Amino acid sequence: IEKIKELIDLKIIEKSKDELLCSVIYIDNYGNVITNVTKDFFDKFSSSRNFTINARNVKFNKIFNSYSDAIDFSKEKKYREEDGKKIALFNSSGYLELSIYKSNPVTSGGANSLFGLSYGDNISILFDN
Repeated sequence: IEKIKELIDLKIIEKSKDELLCSVIYIDNYGNVITNVTKDFFDKFSSSRNFTINARNVKFNKIFNSYSDAIDFSKEKKYREEDGKKIALFNSSGYLELSIYKSNPVTSGGANSLFGLSYGDNISILFDN
């Protein structure tokens, strides 16, 4: 490789002190949507404020530490909200990921198809004052 092409269209845009505009940078084999927001960047920008992640018509107000943290295992299995639960978390690489718990991209669709997101699409994050 002689020259690396920088993808400037996929940079995080700070629209104001209360709003970020980020991009979908990858969709994995399970249909999970990975954004260009890192945990370090998010933590610095948020200053522990409440937030809303807007991914088309889907909203997230909480970021889980792992997939299993999103499920209340103290409840009996038939009363748990599991299959199809939308989840936002920072993945093992430290990037914000939007997913659906136990989704099957072949039969029911992954987060990308169910949320209507593709590579390069914008996602906004609004923070409370």
